[in-house]
Amino acid sequence: MGRHSHPSVGLDFGTTTALIARRRAADPVEILPIGNPRSWLPSLVGRRDGRLVVGENAENLLPEEILRSVKRAITFDQRTLPLGAGDDRIEVSREDVIAAILHEISTRAGARGLPLTGQRDLRVGCPATWRRDQRQLLTDLVVAQTGVDDVNLMEEPVAAGLAWIAGGDVRPEEINGRVLVFDMGGGTLDVAVLDVVGGRPPSVRVLTSTGIPEAGDALDDAIAADLTTELVACGLDLDRLRKPDNAHAEILRQARAVKRDLSVKDSAPIAFRRAAFGSQRVTPIRYTRERLEEAFAPQLERAATKVWDALRLARLTHVRGGSTSDIMRTPTDELARDVRYVVLAGGMSRIPVVRRRLREMLPDAEFFDGAGVPADEAVVAGLTDESGVDAVNLYRPSFDVTLHWGDDGALPLFEAYSPLFEMFQLTRMSEPNFTRVAGRRDGLPQQRQGELRVTTPAGDPVDVIRFDRSGGQAVLDRVPVPFGFHDVLFRMYCDGRIVLTDGAGHSQQLRVGPWPAIHGRNSKPEQVAHVPEPRVYHPFNRS
Repeated sequence: MGRHSHPSVGLDFGTTTALIARRRAADPVEILPIGNPRSWLPSLVGRRDGRLVVGENAENLLPEEILRSVKRAITFDQRTLPLGAGDDRIEVSREDVIAAILHEISTRAGARGLPLTGQRDLRVGCPATWRRDQRQLLTDLVVAQTGVDDVNLMEEPVAAGLAWIAGGDVRPEEINGRVLVFDMGGGTLDVAVLDVVGGRPPSVRVLTSTGIPEAGDALDDAIAADLTTELVACGLDLDRLRKPDNAHAEILRQARAVKRDLSVKDSAPIAFRRAAFGSQRVTPIRYTRERLEEAFAPQLERAATKVWDALRLARLTHVRGGSTSDIMRTPTDELARDVRYVVLAGGMSRIPVVRRRLREMLPDAEFFDGAGVPADEAVVAGLTDESGVDAVNLYRPSFDVTLHWGDDGALPLFEAYSPLFEMFQLTRMSEPNFTRVAGRRDGLPQQRQGELRVTTPAGDPVDVIRFDRSGGQAVLDRVPVPFGFHDVLFRMYCDGRIVLTDGAGHSQQLRVGPWPAIHGRNSKPEQVAHVPEPRVYHPFNRS
């Protein structure tokens, strides 16, 4: 879909694996083999002889000397991670651990003929729910370890959707309708809802992108708990073990292995390594897909709830004319009819019960795996696509809103990538919105005039549309805001409206327009050409 002479490069730093891909012009995407012997690098870090080792070099170390799923340290704001056991246990910073993986990725990409230093178009995926500071941390680490000048972030389910649009089983010009992307990987479930109008390139709108920090790792833990219960019932006494951590690590290792096996088999034997349990005898277990599905059931239902949440959010952001209460009462079978295509991405989508449950929920949709590449390579393939999107996630806007006054007075009202509201609030709000009240306690003056500015995370201005009561519009890069004895009230709605009441008690009706597609650090708003704005209701323009 892209047309350019230099390759676009995608880097998928995943919870379980890391991949690099490139695409030249209209050529098929190429996944670089940075693993040994696989295409992917395990996202593992270990300690050997006092230094950090990465990927396959860490796989055969003792369990207590390995860090897995280090990306989750960003998701859960863990600044340090424990490595080692007993007197040898140390705390290592997440930045050092993640930097080690990124450095290894860059080194191996260079050895495969793709030096990242000086790369003009490097795109990196991130979970849909990450905050601005989490996204910034990843982009800073990527820049430091690869030597690139800049990094563009794209939310992982959006990338997977673009990969399918570019290289799936349906030609881009023939895709018309709503696409639900279900991306379940190692650390997070991410769900995106896209509206696509066919063409070359097609028009793509991201109505929402959301998720939960629960995916493959959570299922591993559930299977491990199930295995532990059975082993104890068979006579294993974990409290008598000299190194119980080794036993727990072995059980978790086998849980990961049997999860993969049962994606293609109905049952699989589990033979535990006796060395992990000391002198105690450990009974082999035959684990079935039925038992896996029982362990998975609570998590899968939470995933199903998140799908319905995403479809409701899509209706809110698209503004079809229904009230919030109407949308909240919309039956799930009606929500299901919104979806024409379902794209499955991420390694967890290979588990048969995932597809089966989604088919039960969305019986009329067409289902697709990946995008001409395996499901766990869909994100990195989509990161190389240049078609882009027309508007990104009105539920989690990609810009900052700040109130300024004088030479150095500034008060953030809204931070990029924050959710406009939490799902539980939908039952309490007649119309969901983000609200901020600011006044003298926040340092605002009472007699001066300030201004409202909307900027990208890199500081580039984004235009604001101001509406008057006659239906007229003015496009501003700075909105005057008089101060006074009243608080300043800022409300932003998921249909794009902003209502600003200034310190004199007067209200202005605004809208950020167009809502910019901003992927990451130092990127500027993408120009949206020849694409009509979505239908948006304004207080003074109800037609």
